[in-house]
Amino acid sequence: MTKTVALILVAVLALLVVACATDDPVAPTPQPAARAVQPSPTPVSDTPTAIATSEAEPTRAPVPTEPPVPTATATPAGPAGYDSNTAMYEIFPAFSVVRPDLQDTLDEVVEQNDQSLAPFLVEVLRFMPSRRSAELIGQALRDLTGQPFATEDWESWMDWAGRNADRLEPPSEYVAWKAKTYSAIDPRMGIFIRPASEFSRINPTEIVWGGVLTDGIPPLASPRALSPHEADYMQPDDRVFGVSINGEKKAYPLRVVNAHEMVNDTVGGEPISLMW
Repeated sequence: MTKTVALILVAVLALLVVACATDDPVAPTPQPAARAVQPSPTPVSDTPTAIATSEAEPTRAPVPTEPPVPTATATPAGPAGYDSNTAMYEIFPAFSVVRPDLQDTLDEVVEQNDQSLAPFLVEVLRFMPSRRSAELIGQALRDLTGQPFATEDWESWMDWAGRNADRLEPPSEYVAWKAKTYSAIDPRMGIFIRPASEFSRINPTEIVWGGVLTDGIPPLASPRALSPHEADYMQPDDRVFGVSINGEKKAYPLRVVNAHEMVNDTVGGEPISLMW
């Protein structure tokens, strides 16, 4: 019994000696990690954030979003994208050209009640290359304006448009369209028309082609003047254009000027141009 106890004590002393003789502490038993985290290439802040563990999440492709739905005020009433300038060019892109969708465009103009195109439609009425296309324009004018004039009654349409010119402002690109269109007849017409939007005191819708080329009618240049007693061809009710400059007075008979449409003369030492 005593010998057995002695052997146990010797064994315990031997273990203590071995433990004290080594310099390395006994490593604690490692605990299993909850998850493996890859090292971050950027310094990690000591302050925890809400996305601290996002590096371990799998990469997901971005989810496509639907385009926003336009509100009721984003587009004007009626067909989307309607524009007076666009309709103008579609109705009359050039001489002798009729688009196959002319009827559809005119229906849109009437549906939109686009009064700005009324003087334009009157102008192109006589330029349409076929009876059918002219009738389409005439019917659109009747529907748009409520006027009863026949398609071929262009003078009545022009008279109506002139009397209502103050309230029928054409589209913003009307003068540019007019200059481009009339330049196809004579390039000099475009030169005359283009400045109209800035400088002319004449409503541009009242500028219409007379049916001849530029200078196609020779002006009356420096006509010989007669005294009142010599002008026996004049009638008491004849109309004249009276001009008085620097004490000199001249009268130009309307029925003479009408054949030339322009007079270039000198009155009172000043050059003048009279147009009719």
